[in-house]
Amino acid sequence: MIVETSTLPASSQAGSRPWSRAAMHWVRRIHLYSGLFMFPWVMLYAITAFLFNHPGAFADREQRLFTADDFAGTPLARPADPGADAAQIVAALNAKLAQPGSPRFRLVEPEQADYSRDVLTIRARGAGQEHSVLFDVPSGTALVSTAAQTDSPLAPFAIRGLKVPGALGDRVRSGIPKALTRQGLAADDAGMSIGTDLVFLVETDGQIWRATYSVQTGAVSGRPHENPSDLTTRRFLTQLHMTHGYPTQGTARWIWALAVDAMFASMVFWGISGLFMWWQLKAVRVGGAIILISSLIFAAIIAVAMHQSLGGP
Repeated sequence: MIVETSTLPASSQAGSRPWSRAAMHWVRRIHLYSGLFMFPWVMLYAITAFLFNHPGAFADREQRLFTADDFAGTPLARPADPGADAAQIVAALNAKLAQPGSPRFRLVEPEQADYSRDVLTIRARGAGQEHSVLFDVPSGTALVSTAAQTDSPLAPFAIRGLKVPGALGDRVRSGIPKALTRQGLAADDAGMSIGTDLVFLVETDGQIWRATYSVQTGAVSGRPHENPSDLTTRRFLTQLHMTHGYPTQGTARWIWALAVDAMFASMVFWGISGLFMWWQLKAVRVGGAIILISSLIFAAIIAVAMHQSLGGP
């Protein structure tokens, strides 16, 4: 039996492929190589996100867990009750605004009252130690991380709420409403939800300090300039995860912002190209469809639940 073979050149056979096969070939290649190129960034993003979800992981300080019993005999012995706390605030408002003709306030649906965040972050110092406290409001427990501060004393100029006439914060609060009003936008005042810090060097009694002034709160703090605290691996990774936005100058932060955008584009492409690659395999279409639909339903349920949770009462 003689089997005929094509006498066409290999290049002609390849050129005769349907355009869809050629397109999928390039999709698979780009999917593969972009995945390999972005692998370090994916791992870095995953690890830094993990650290936010698990404060005790890769601890760079001595840690201990405070239970509710450890707060017995302190003002924190009573667990937080959002409804009761809201009632106290409403009562205080009525007492503060008790003037003829002023409105009276009544708490509505106290069972809907809730704190927007479950965990408070507190810093405490004393006897050469610095403590970072993550206090869980609903349970009344806390995770305390302690580090020795004998080599990093508290700056003698540390102060909260320093009033500096004409400082950037004051200019922003007064300048933004005026600029908005000129453009026909109603604005009586302005507040800063996220501010910036002014970092500078200051000298006192022969000691040079690296000072930090919060434009948002007016707090001033500092640490010795010649002996800066070491940037631990955990602190570096968490700060890296929170760094975002393009600075006006082309520094390393600009390259990092570019990498963040590349991660976004890559993850979107991986998802879409993965769908195309899955659809090409007829044997797994049904099973893949079941998993995909289940995932979409589950994601929608979680999204609605999180929207209600973050939206508050």
